[in-house]
Amino acid sequence: MELQPPPDAITPTIVEVVPEAAPSLSMIDVALAAFGVTGIIMVAAVVAGLLAGALFIWFRQRHAVSTIEAQGGSADLFKA
Repeated sequence: MELQPPPDAITPTIVEVVPEAAPSLSMIDVALAAFGVTGIIMVAAVVAGLLAGALFIWFRQRHAVSTIEAQGGSADLFKA
């Protein structure tokens, strides 16, 4: 004999919410993203280095760095 629930009984229904799957990333996608960030940093470093070098050369051509250079190359510091 099979037992039947009473007509006014509530039967529970289990609902499982499945989260949406995240989009998959391939190794190429990760490598390109990493190269993009690293590439920006590398380009900024090259530009900063070129700018610093150009400023150093410009300053070096216009100003004497030492007292000997300011005196025209004479090593005698007491002669004017």
